[in-house]
Amino acid sequence: LGSTLLGILSLAVLPPNVGATFTYLFALIPIGFIGIGSTSPGIIAAAIVGARSTKEDDETRRERICRHEAGHFLCGYMCGLPVKEYSISPDTGVACVEFHTSSTSVAGRELSDDEIAALSVVAMSGSVAEIMEYGKAKGGENDLLELQNCFAKSKEFIGAAKQQDLTRWGALSSYGLIKANLNKYEGLVSAFKANKSLSDCVAIIEGSA
Repeated sequence: LGSTLLGILSLAVLPPNVGATFTYLFALIPIGFIGIGSTSPGIIAAAIVGARSTKEDDETRRERICRHEAGHFLCGYMCGLPVKEYSISPDTGVACVEFHTSSTSVAGRELSDDEIAALSVVAMSGSVAEIMEYGKAKGGENDLLELQNCFAKSKEFIGAAKQQDLTRWGALSSYGLIKANLNKYEGLVSAFKANKSLSDCVAIIEGSA
């Protein structure tokens, strides 16, 4: 992983909503990522619509999925969100993690600005983790749809422009979290490859593994 170049992602949003719903057209592509100083990166964001159909072997696909899910796990835990579900997917054979929307999650409850911000970080973390390793992301569609659902549950109306800003901020913030905790992240990747338990994954982050 270089300190001066990193692929980052972008999102295109179709114009205005019908009710509380927006339709996304998006693609994730590598963008020039230039480090400023030792800690503050600058990002060039661009929107593009496209399709990805590059084939990959089973081993590479499994590695990518592990990195994607490990990114979610690390950032969700770091954002203080409790795990809702952690189970092995029958489709991929890799553990998938799902978080509650907050530490006091109640069904049907409207979400605060802080909760929306945390969920933006978690939603983008899987794709960012892929980009950090491969220069592009193949997963993430479901994450963006789930984030869209969270936007719709916000106490305050979130328009298209703010949704784009939150999505980009979530991408940058998740990158910072993963980079700052890279050893823990790589430990999680290994744990996901080995289908380790939830407690094992938590121990890696807490430094007790």
